Amino acid sequence: MIARPWKHSASLVALLILGTGTPVAAAYLQRLANGSLAVRKPTSDSTQLTNLPRGNPKMLQAREGQLRITVLYDNYSHDPRMQTGWGFAALIEYRDRTILFDTGADAPTLLANMRALAIDPRRIEAVALSHAHGDHTGGLAGLLEAGARPAVHLLPSFPSSFIRQIQATVTVTEVTLGQQIGEGVFTTGEVSGTIPEQALIVDTELGLVLVTGCAHPGVLEMIERASALRGKKVNLVLGGFHLRGKSTAELQAIVAAFRRLGVEKVAPCHCTGDPAIQMFRDEYLDNFVPVGVGRIVVVGSGEESGRLQLRS
Repeated sequence: MIARPWKHSASLVALLILGTGTPVAAAYLQRLANGSLAVRKPTSDSTQLTNLPRGNPKMLQAREGQLRITVLYDNYSHDPRMQTGWGFAALIEYRDRTILFDTGADAPTLLANMRALAIDPRRIEAVALSHAHGDHTGGLAGLLEAGARPAVHLLPSFPSSFIRQIQATVTVTEVTLGQQIGEGVFTTGEVSGTIPEQALIVDTELGLVLVTGCAHPGVLEMIERASALRGKKVNLVLGGFHLRGKSTAELQAIVAAFRRLGVEKVAPCHCTGDPAIQMFRDEYLDNFVPVGVGRIVVVGSGEESGRLQLRS
């Protein structure tokens, strides 16, 4: 039934995330309509960079209150054990909830990467699909065949044939604006455009983490939507930014807008494009987070309070 309501340093790096900031927000729909979405610029972008020693892998496991994001499918390589492919999928673990955001282009690659990291598909409680392109939905059928029985959250604009194919096995929910799909995890809802899309917002004590699939409607629009919905600035944006083919001037303007919106850290991959990724790297320096398939990002509290950890 449908419910309606690249290879980099092998070092482990910790990046200190500071502050959250609060925008002065009017009613969201009014601001969306008149284009006056406002997000407060951060008062500090101070970052501490620390190289941590390799040690017990348990030091990288998400503790209570931590957010753990594992990139399971991407066209950029990070972990040599993992297979690459054009597409995107990321496992989000937060507050005892396990959510798969997108499923890549094919199940064999997705499942092989999950096996390499000892991730049981049956642990996945929810799947959120950013948009209806096959490089983000292609692994779903095989995931279900492997025994996963997640609730599936997708856009109202998804083809009815796709919905019928999966709803015999799992519950399908058409997402609404700001809908909660797990404790502290929300959807932007369907962001309109030539290709409509949703992104996931994780509301952490350190600010918002925004995970995007392709950001076809515009990555800036999705950042603004997330900030307005939750009343906080976005600390980290991870995923595809869909900037391939943009001119240098256009990319410079977009990077400047990230700064203006208060985004402190960026982790572009998938369809962002090499020129854009390099430009973000040059601008953000130590606050640029290199990602690819196999990268694990941990944001949260505990002994490493305030730190964003990267597992090599």
